[in-house]
Amino acid sequence: MTTRAASALRLAGLAAATLTVSACGVFSPVQTDYPYIPADGVDLTLPGLDLRNIAIVSAEEGAAGTLIGQAVNNAAEPVEISFSIEGGQAATTSLPAYSGEGLADAKVRLEAVPVAPGAMVQLTVATREGGQNLVLVPVLSPELYYEGLAPSPSATTSPSATPTATPSPTAS
Repeated sequence: MTTRAASALRLAGLAAATLTVSACGVFSPVQTDYPYIPADGVDLTLPGLDLRNIAIVSAEEGAAGTLIGQAVNNAAEPVEISFSIEGGQAATTSLPAYSGEGLADAKVRLEAVPVAPGAMVQLTVATREGGQNLVLVPVLSPELYYEGLAPSPSATTSPSATPTATPSPTAS
């Protein structure tokens, strides 16, 4: 084989390899093209209000829960936000114009979360401008990042047992 033929063959092989390798990118989707929520909670966008990474931290089924996440008011007016879960009493917070606040910092507490940690619960979010909106949010256990966020159980009013003195043994 002549030097010219060998060079042409090498060049053709290099061109084929380049086309093969570059074709892999054509059939592989770019992951940043697909929207996803890189957090434990969910997002909800209402007129003038963005709720980001919304979740509930609760110790057990039936216990009270703390709503966590970020609320951002994009409107020129303050907004009053009401949160409630299936048959529970609504918890409200107010957010000044053009501001953001962590819901855990605002101490948004929900009574009697009807599901155990690890499950999803339907949360109703209501504002004057956005109306009532339903969103499924996760219920998280108060561990790791969320330790100390679950409301402490309320004191019980049942009488406690009174310790009685037991006689000490005597030597005979």
